[in-house]
Amino acid sequence: MKKVISLRWFLIIIILSVASLTVFYLVTNSSRNVSYTPIEIAKKGIDLIMRRVRLVEKKGGQKEWELVAKRAEFSKSENKINMEDIKATFYPKDRKAVTIISKKGIVNNENKNIELSGDVFIKSDDGLKLNTENLTWVASKRILETDDFVEITGRRFKITGNGFVSNIDSHDIKIKSKVEAVYN
Repeated sequence: MKKVISLRWFLIIIILSVASLTVFYLVTNSSRNVSYTPIEIAKKGIDLIMRRVRLVEKKGGQKEWELVAKRAEFSKSENKINMEDIKATFYPKDRKAVTIISKKGIVNNENKNIELSGDVFIKSDDGLKLNTENLTWVASKRILETDDFVEITGRRFKITGNGFVSNIDSHDIKIKSKVEAVYN
């Protein structure tokens, strides 16, 4: 009888020791092993929020455009995607890609138009640079356009004006009004 009681106490002490060591280990190591991911609550009308997003639009197996953004909010009810910190690449037919950087953008999922805003900057492979505040991709016409002030610079010239339209396939550029040009 005395052996059974001693064995029972021995087992209780072992179980309590193991439990105590487990609790001690979990408490002392929990701060090192747990990583916290910030949770973002979506605004009303937003169905999904994603970070580091890449969207590609294809037509007939060919890339039309590609968007990479740090953050995107998807809204089914508005059928739009609001994006932040965007790099947009448009693919002309038989030409090199055109890359545009902007702070914000909105993709209209119905007509595939893209509105870029906030320090919009284009740099082409041939050295042309364009700066404006807003720029819209009109998918049905394959044009980039704005009514805002634009500044286009090249190696030896600078052109400014209000409004801009460019067909990315033909590379035709038109500045709508108040055009000023300086040639160096």
